[in-house]
Amino acid sequence: MPAKVTETIGIKLNPSIKLLICNLNRMPKSPQLVANLIAMLLFFCGSCKSEQSASNQERPNIVLIVADDLGFSDLGCFGSEISTPNIDALAKQGQIFTNFYSAATCSPTRAMLLSGTDNHIAGLGNMAERVVQVKEQNGQPGYEGYLNHRVVSVAQLLKDQGYHTYISGKWHLGLTPDQSPTAKGFERSYTLLDAYANHFIPYRQSKFWEDGQYTQYPDGQYSTNFYTDKLISFIEEDRDDNQPFFLFAAYTSPHWPLQAPKEFIEKYQGLYDYGYDSLRSRRFQGLKEKGIIPNHTLLPDLPINKGTLYQVTDEPLTAWVSLSKEQQRIEARKMEIYAAMVDNLDYNIGRLIEYLKQIGKYDNTLFVFFSDNGAAVLDANMTPEGLDQYQAMGTANSFVGYGPPWAHASSAAFSLYKGYSTEGGIHTPLIIKMPHQQPQRDHQSAFTTVMDMAPTFLELAGGTHRPFYQNRLISPYRGNSLLPLLRDERAYVHDDDYVMGWELFGRCALKKGKWKITKVEAPFGKSKFELFNLQEDPSESYDLADDFPEKYKELLVEWEQYVKETGVILLDR
Repeated sequence: MPAKVTETIGIKLNPSIKLLICNLNRMPKSPQLVANLIAMLLFFCGSCKSEQSASNQERPNIVLIVADDLGFSDLGCFGSEISTPNIDALAKQGQIFTNFYSAATCSPTRAMLLSGTDNHIAGLGNMAERVVQVKEQNGQPGYEGYLNHRVVSVAQLLKDQGYHTYISGKWHLGLTPDQSPTAKGFERSYTLLDAYANHFIPYRQSKFWEDGQYTQYPDGQYSTNFYTDKLISFIEEDRDDNQPFFLFAAYTSPHWPLQAPKEFIEKYQGLYDYGYDSLRSRRFQGLKEKGIIPNHTLLPDLPINKGTLYQVTDEPLTAWVSLSKEQQRIEARKMEIYAAMVDNLDYNIGRLIEYLKQIGKYDNTLFVFFSDNGAAVLDANMTPEGLDQYQAMGTANSFVGYGPPWAHASSAAFSLYKGYSTEGGIHTPLIIKMPHQQPQRDHQSAFTTVMDMAPTFLELAGGTHRPFYQNRLISPYRGNSLLPLLRDERAYVHDDDYVMGWELFGRCALKKGKWKITKVEAPFGKSKFELFNLQEDPSESYDLADDFPEKYKELLVEWEQYVKETGVILLDR
């Protein structure tokens, strides 16, 4: 009888109430007893709701901010000349992490971020745009091209914990309704489903998703401004219910096409006339001065040829002094626009932070900021016929990418850039501010990965990652929670035996402790694994395979195990 009563009034029982009912089941039944039981349960129900409300108020909010294709040295707090006062302030209030790793491109990183496991397990073993062209991988497990059913999104788990879940910006984890942010646990969303789009007037084929259905982007709105408006509106509409929230600011900036509001571009007029070679040296020195990289780090040699996302070209990498004055003018403009995009990104992050301060949510919020991969390598400058090329650059009528020379400057201390398993492709900036954190913490050099984010968020929310979710088997986390490190309970996240592997486009790497093996095609590499001591040589300049043959063999064995565990389908490079 008590069980039927609870079903009727729809109460979710805690263990104390269940024990009470169990004891009442042993008592003589009477109408008065039933009436008393109902009154008691209603009282407990109200108490539980009050306790839950208080718990919601105490549980921290989570704000995850991901920049798209931001280079390692592009922030002021990482030694850049670009103005990023709001991100810098977040770093000062929180902490800079100097040893953080993502995947080499956008969607694999996002899959690892939300699933807490390797991208080859989560469905993005290759980018969806690319996998359809690779017959060995197309249609194979782990290469579905979307966040698959072997994993569960951390947004779903946080939603189950009573969190509001919001996303605005780039999704890139599936194009259909069953692959959408809504299907993966976000109750409010406004996202670009594709890899990229025009930042002012998206292309007609671009797909956008809003709260459970496809939608149209309002032409003329600048993407970073618009996505921030959406994020703020999501919080504002629910802020009176005292539920904590998980907010994913998945910005599409500074991903090409390089476009920005005119007033931001004008701030950087003439700043890069000294060229990309000088900028690279200045950024490298800035990283040292900020304590981001060790003083003994050497600036890596530049390759002879330019690279692209998928392949190496025959086009040589040209020194700045070899360009004509007009070529220098055009190239400098590319970087001015890129800097403007980063500046505008910082401005909008400032808007979001200021709003949270105004509504009293800033202090009790975990902030996480990072880039999804290294600097972008695309080189482009296209404008419609009849328009002045230089004047059109950065507007909605242009398609600009700043190319390998500027990408080398953004990577600065590291080798290569987006699309490569070298440090320049996968070693990215990370900033974390804990709720109620005291400022002035030293830089954190503990090894951390994008797979650590989901376990961190879930532990902070009081949830657990279980083997089954909605009657399906779920892959376990390969990442660990950062909370013991962030709370000064432990000095590391992963011990020296922890292994992390990478593979994308046939470019491979594996890290264990201070050692890393990297395989990249010629002329950027030897087309076979090379061994590097990242503690002594973070720029991957000296292959130590012949000097440490046993360590080299050890990591090769670990590589074979990684391939077996994650289902990597290797391609020749």
